[in-house]
Amino acid sequence: MAEWTTIGKWKEQTVGKQSVLWDRMDGRQVTLLDQTIRPHLPPAYPGYLRDSKVGDIAVGTQMAPGAHLVYFPSHINEFQLSPDGYHADEAPPDPFCQRVWAGGLIEFNVANPLRVGELTSQTKRIENVTIKERSDADPLVLVNLALEMHNTRGHCVTEYRNLAYMKPIDLQRKTVKHRREPEFSHELTPTEIMLFRYSALSWNSHRIHYDAVYAQNVERHPGLLVHGPLTCTLLLQLLQTHMPKRMALKSFDYRAVSPMYCQQPVTLNGRWIQDASGTRTSNGAQLCELWAANNNGGLSMKGVATIVPLPDAQ
Repeated sequence: MAEWTTIGKWKEQTVGKQSVLWDRMDGRQVTLLDQTIRPHLPPAYPGYLRDSKVGDIAVGTQMAPGAHLVYFPSHINEFQLSPDGYHADEAPPDPFCQRVWAGGLIEFNVANPLRVGELTSQTKRIENVTIKERSDADPLVLVNLALEMHNTRGHCVTEYRNLAYMKPIDLQRKTVKHRREPEFSHELTPTEIMLFRYSALSWNSHRIHYDAVYAQNVERHPGLLVHGPLTCTLLLQLLQTHMPKRMALKSFDYRAVSPMYCQQPVTLNGRWIQDASGTRTSNGAQLCELWAANNNGGLSMKGVATIVPLPDAQ
């Protein structure tokens, strides 16, 4: 097919492309993120030390897991974006123009976490492009990104991000139920203000998150979509609320299953994974299954977090 030839040529030009961005982990930015998500989180969600004068989260404070997703804004202007408002340099040629955040893996350096005020670099590389055939629909073009963050002390975070592109379709929400009961959970309802603020903070102009007319009339969603990285961030903050003492998040491996929509209730869930002997730990590590369920009770996102003991120095 001619379109596969086009995708193949685009892949040859795209895989291996690399860019470097620098950003300071500004206290105002992470404070605004906290103000965006905290009202929707459990009351027990931990607080942060604040600067006594300006009220921002204090310099030197360890940043919440997932906060890096609202840093390192791209330097391209709006006329360099795709028609849907997203980055054109990561998007395959037409007709694969409808994009979803498919999941990823985030690995945290527990010995060197991101901290407020630090100058940090992010190296982004397009790792691979693959075509996934589907028996019940047109194929997907999968774009895999690798992002590595370093501060003055070395490596902080590595993120592997998976994006899926498809031909324009009417997306059908899957209703896949989770088979296990959570040990802890929290319900919230994403609002237009929450989605708008997160779009602004993450410099994400993908129109499905803030332009209801576009989301409904062009991509044929019932409403505004909740951002994949926002859902990921909320799940990680649920884990932070229930984090055992002297433990820290090492990694989160997750997959998006179906969309979540604005003004529809969402339930964040978690349960500790036990091995065959009934213990929760192996070599000091502990696994926690996290998932988000939509208003129909169907899975929207699921993943497994690994937590480990804090280094003695922290």
